[in-house]
Order: sequence, then C-alpha cells, then structure tokens
Amino acid sequence: MREEGSPWVATSAANPAVVGEVSLRAVALMIAGQDPGKVIQVTPVLITQEQLNKNNIKTIADLDAKLPAFGHSDQASASWMSAAQVANSK
Repeated sequence: MREEGSPWVATSAANPAVVGEVSLRAVALMIAGQDPGKVIQVTPVLITQEQLNKNNIKTIADLDAKLPAFGHSDQASASWMSAAQVANSK
C-alpha cells in the first residue's frame, strides 16, 4: 500500500483487537446485569496512503500509536471497568 505508484489511495478499517476488547466489555456488562445495547459499532477509521507515508506507518502497532482513533473505542464501557482496570494494574 505504501509502494510508489500503488493505485491504493484509502481504506476504512477497525482494529480487530479493539473489536475484541469491545466484545469482551459487552459480555462483562451483560454478566453484571447491564444492557450493552442491541447494536455496538466500533467506528472504522479512514486510513490513507498519504497518512501511512507521511507518518512512516508500517505495522498495526504504528497505526495504534499514530492514529489514536484506530487503537481505542469507548463502546460498551462503564465507569466500574476503568476502576477495575486501574486496581488490577497495581
């Protein structure tokens, strides 16, 4: 996609790891008796060849670091999840 002369210009994508995180949070909400909603959408991010070249993005980790919207979603979250994450990181 970054090769000179490539016809690829842009795509829309969601980070599969983030989709997995959101799915697990939705299950945790359901186990806790909370309704995560019928539809949970991880918003895709527009990724352009220009962004990849300008920011020297070569990997998914690079995308996470340089395009924060690609590496995070607040979908299916609750305040108690953040508190539990902080407590478990100690």
